[in-house]
Amino acid sequence: MKKKLFVVFVALMLSARPAVAATINIGELADRLDRMEDALKGVQKKLSNNYVGSAKQPVGKDAAGDDKLDGMLMRLQEAEQTLRQLTGEIETVKFAQDGLQSRIDRISADMSLRFAEMDKKLQAAEEKIKKFEAEKKAVENAKKEADRKKKEQEQAAAKAAKDKEKQIRDKYGKKKPRELYDEAFAAIKKQQYKTAQAQFEAFLVLYPKNELAGNAQYWLGESFFARSQYSQAAVAFAEGFKNYRANQKAPDNLFKLGVTMAKMNKKKEACIAFENFVKEYPKVSESMKKRLDKEVQKLSCP
Repeated sequence: MKKKLFVVFVALMLSARPAVAATINIGELADRLDRMEDALKGVQKKLSNNYVGSAKQPVGKDAAGDDKLDGMLMRLQEAEQTLRQLTGEIETVKFAQDGLQSRIDRISADMSLRFAEMDKKLQAAEEKIKKFEAEKKAVENAKKEADRKKKEQEQAAAKAAKDKEKQIRDKYGKKKPRELYDEAFAAIKKQQYKTAQAQFEAFLVLYPKNELAGNAQYWLGESFFARSQYSQAAVAFAEGFKNYRANQKAPDNLFKLGVTMAKMNKKKEACIAFENFVKEYPKVSESMKKRLDKEVQKLSCP
């Protein structure tokens, strides 16, 4: 029986050691296994000292030895049960560790995929930002160039106006207002429209506040209109209505502005001019009313 018990003990020891080795990194379980191993070593030692056939076993003490062996067997059975429990706990912990590692691996793979997607999105966003900045820079450069050209044009126009004013003063500066106006009006009647234009422009530069300035502005527009220079004529008539509204020629300026717009195929603007004419000047001559009605019908203004 003792030999059989020893064989069982050795088998338990051999089967217990891999479990102990598997828990090197698990502190609490390792300590418990170490204590169990020490206890089993003690039992083994006692069994070897009481083994049947040993020369050291005292004679006449078989019954007491058997009782001790039975107690040791019970302790071995308890140790075996504890070892099985510990082995189960170790396997449970290892299973949990494997599951946790699997989850960590899945999370890591998922995070890697997400980071890769974020990198792509970030790169795409950076490309858009670069493109936007390039477009913004191009717009800014275009604006700077446009501003530069506009400034150059304004400076050139100011210089041209200054030079023209100097030429006007040199040529017409000694003429009296009435004299200059009469000469320009005579040129209109003779259909010398270019000469009339230069003289009326000179009159407006030299005498913008004169009582004849409104008339001069109107006839300046007529000098352009007669030569089919409708854009310049529209500007002249619009300025005549705007700047000289109290002048007797103000209604003529507004009416002729509508006619000029019609010549330029700008029906909407022409109809607005005629509508404003009716509002501004409800009491005009019959001849002017007839002319107005004729133009409105021609355009089919609402």
